[in-house]
Amino acid sequence: MANRIPDELIDQIREANNIVDVISEHVQLKRAGGNFKGPCPFHQEKTPSFNVNPARQIYHCFGCGVGGNVITFLMEYEKIGFMDALRELAHRAGITLPDRGSDRTGAEDDPAVVANQMALAFYRSCLDGEGGAEARDYVKERDLGPDVVSTFAIGYAPAGWDNLLSAARRKGIATSALLGAGLIVERDGGGFYDRFRQRLIFPLLSSGNRAIGFGGRAFGDQEPKYLNSPETRLYRKGYYLYGLSQARQAIRLSREAILVEGYMDLLSLYQVGFHNVVASAGTALTNEQGRTIAKYADKVFIAYDGDKAGILAATRAAETLIQLGLKVRVAAFPDGADPDSYVREFGPDALRDLLTSSQDFIDFYVSLNPTDSPDDREGAARSLIETVVGIEDSLKAELMLEKIATALSLRPAVVARVYERRRAERQLRGRAAGRARGGEEKQIHGRTSGDIRHGEAADRDTTGAHYAAQKGLLGLLLAGGEGAEYVRSHISASEFTNPDIRTLVERILAGSTSESQVDIAALIDPEDDSVPAVLLTELTVSESSQRDGSRLCDDYIGVIRKTQIEGRIRDVDKEIRAAELTGDERRATEAVVRRQELAQELSALSSDR
Repeated sequence: MANRIPDELIDQIREANNIVDVISEHVQLKRAGGNFKGPCPFHQEKTPSFNVNPARQIYHCFGCGVGGNVITFLMEYEKIGFMDALRELAHRAGITLPDRGSDRTGAEDDPAVVANQMALAFYRSCLDGEGGAEARDYVKERDLGPDVVSTFAIGYAPAGWDNLLSAARRKGIATSALLGAGLIVERDGGGFYDRFRQRLIFPLLSSGNRAIGFGGRAFGDQEPKYLNSPETRLYRKGYYLYGLSQARQAIRLSREAILVEGYMDLLSLYQVGFHNVVASAGTALTNEQGRTIAKYADKVFIAYDGDKAGILAATRAAETLIQLGLKVRVAAFPDGADPDSYVREFGPDALRDLLTSSQDFIDFYVSLNPTDSPDDREGAARSLIETVVGIEDSLKAELMLEKIATALSLRPAVVARVYERRRAERQLRGRAAGRARGGEEKQIHGRTSGDIRHGEAADRDTTGAHYAAQKGLLGLLLAGGEGAEYVRSHISASEFTNPDIRTLVERILAGSTSESQVDIAALIDPEDDSVPAVLLTELTVSESSQRDGSRLCDDYIGVIRKTQIEGRIRDVDKEIRAAELTGDERRATEAVVRRQELAQELSALSSDR
């Protein structure tokens, strides 16, 4: 749990605020059995699907999937950070929070956070002040309305070398804090000066709407045109997506995201109603940024500039997102156009049509590269296959291989053979690298640690029987009683392959006994990813886990162990094919023996059931 104040005080504040009373101030609730039900405040719906469980002090919406405790509700509803929500609930319950002189250590006391918040307020005041006319004229020229300016907390850094520095000193903020936040730069001859000068300022906001850094656009001929904060403890550019704080809810509801390159592209689209838009802002899309998008979206529309640099960046971004399992469409803007200029010239309907008619990655790639000669087709095929090799989902990979063969008029079997060879070479390189790193090979479900790429071991399927079985066992643990005791005595946390479920199971097993009811609300960390909260609240509110615990437990465990062995068999099959393709007879023979042993395990498991 957050370390800004003691966990015990957080629990006291949470327990002092009845979730039904708090939510009833914002949502009209009606009793429905042991729960309360009402229209969801987080999405539009005709039939109420928002449930509040007073016994466990949680809420869950079966329509849009949100869920949490009283603190997360206030954070989501009011669009405020953890400390602001906690402060409001403490005031409501008559509980006094520690003052700044206390020994609590948290983000609100972090000197860099304090410096950034002061800078945010300073830049905002400068935009509205006497010296901000140039910036206000620019904002008006770019058709940015007051709502967007307010929502994204846009500001202005005035001309001059030490305006922010002087304002910070007047407020008692140390120079070291400004330096740690990347707001000032040290002079070669000694002293400091403001990093951002005579620039429109775009605050880089966290999920709690606190500034972790800034971007600035220059006026006139000042270079560079765009300047971002340097990497700091708070701001890591390869992990940050501009606009995610504002777009998260819209993306989560639609399961679609629009990815743009720059600040102005995002602001222009947001202003005309595209609220599911995020920007990589100052960096080529990284795997970490892609994984963040994948938490909320299944499909991404890439809307980069129409020039050569934008097309190249879109290609690389598409490859990254595809390998993370996302569906990708690439919008083709006219040469020289970008999303900002396009939507301002042609309007939102034209942009919506452009996105609707956007191409999937293979069609986009083929349209950009010559395929007239056999050499051209070979080069395009090999490049596209290399992208598919990185996809872990076998079904997605196979469908893309079929599309490659069709698009380039190649035989599917030939494309599949090239793919299998490249996949085999990649696996063997991974094993060699793993052995070099780790010395002795550590077996993990029949594979070495070197075999497992980042995230590969995680159960990504959230619809299949394997995931449902893990979810079912978690539900039995949450319900308590005999079912929970049966789970504790028949399966270990390490057998749960879904990382979210495994983490929750570990915390439950470490923090309670089968006789005591699990404190669901306390398990929800308001500052963690939303997935664990949704799992906990969905299982608890639905009460589907309260039935015959021991029988269900046996069924669930059987599914999990059978799936594990089947997965290991598939891995060995791949190793056999890889060894055969590379002519490694010793490795192929060893793999065949392992496959026979696994087949016997699977047969024994099936006969036991």
